[in-house]
Amino acid sequence: MNNVLEIRDLATHFFTRDGVVRAVNGMSLDLAPGETLGIVGESGCGKSVTALSILRLIPPETGRIVSGSICFDGRELTTLSDEEMRGIRGHQISMIFQEPMTSLNPVLTIGTQIAENIVRHRNLSWSAALDRAREMLDLVKISDSRRRLDEYPHQLSGGMRQRVMIAIALSCNPRVLIADEPTTALDVTIQAQILDLMLELKEKLGTAIIMITHDLGVIAQTAQRVVVMYAGHKVEEAPVDELFAGAMHPYTRGLMRAIPRTDTDAESGGRRRRLEEIPGIVPALTRPIVGCPFSPRCAFVAARCRAERPPLEQPKAGHCVACWETRRVLEAAA
Repeated sequence: MNNVLEIRDLATHFFTRDGVVRAVNGMSLDLAPGETLGIVGESGCGKSVTALSILRLIPPETGRIVSGSICFDGRELTTLSDEEMRGIRGHQISMIFQEPMTSLNPVLTIGTQIAENIVRHRNLSWSAALDRAREMLDLVKISDSRRRLDEYPHQLSGGMRQRVMIAIALSCNPRVLIADEPTTALDVTIQAQILDLMLELKEKLGTAIIMITHDLGVIAQTAQRVVVMYAGHKVEEAPVDELFAGAMHPYTRGLMRAIPRTDTDAESGGRRRRLEEIPGIVPALTRPIVGCPFSPRCAFVAARCRAERPPLEQPKAGHCVACWETRRVLEAAA
C-alpha cells in the first residue's frame, strides 16, 4: 500500500535575535491511507512545527523549511507555489488547531465559516455550500444544526466549538487530517466524546489522521502507530501496543511514568503512587546539541551518549529507537 504522506529529513528553523532555533531537525515519518499516527512529546519538542511545515504555514518572516522532503500523494509540497498549496490546504490536507476560540472568526456565523471553505475548494453555490455545512454539523452530532448555522462562536460551548472545527476540517473530505492537541482545553467527558467522534468519522470517510498530543492516554485510545519526538528529533517509533508493552527509549519510559493511573493496582497502602516527573528541561534549540539531546536528563547516560548522537536503528521490525543504551533500558524494565 502506497503511503499518502512521506516526510524525509525535514528541517524547519526559526531565525531570531537569540540565534537559529532548530525546531525540527531531521524528522522522517510515513502515513498510510486510513491510518491514525500519533506524535507525542513535551511542549517545545517540534510536534506542532512539524504539522505547520506539512501545511506550509511557517511564518516566512521568522522561519522556513531549510531542507528535507514532504511528499503528499506523489506531490512534493516543499516546491509548490503558494497558490498550489492553497488548493491543497483545507481541501486534501486539513488541520484542527489547539484552541477553537482563537481559530474561529468571532464576527462570522458558524454557517459562513464552514461554507466559505466548501465554496473555495468545491465550487458549489452559496446555498449548496450552506446545505453541506448543515450536513457537516449533523455529521459531528451538533443538535438543531439549522439554527446553529446562524450562531456565532461565542454562543457555543468549548466542546461544540471543537466539533465545528472538525466539521470545517472534514467538509471537503480530506485525505489527511492533522489534529493538534484537539482536546487540550476540554474536560474529560467532552474529550472522550471528541476522540470517539474523530475515530467514527475516520471509519466513515477513510481519512488518515495525524494526532499530535502530549497525552499518551489519548494515543493509546486513538492511534495505531506512534512517533515520539524530543528536541526536534524522532527518538522512537513503534506500533502503539508494542510501544506501551516495551518502550526502548528512556524518554518514552519517562513519559509513561508520568501518566496518572486510576486502577486499584496504582494504590499502595491506601495512598496513590506519586507521579514521576522527568528531571530537567528540554535543551535550548538555539545551540547545536552534541551527543544525545536527552543525555542531560537521562538516568542511563554513559560517556558515549554525551559525545555521539545515537542513530535511529530498528532493533525489531517496525520499532525504531535512537539510543545507545537500549539494552540497559530494557533490562531495568524487566
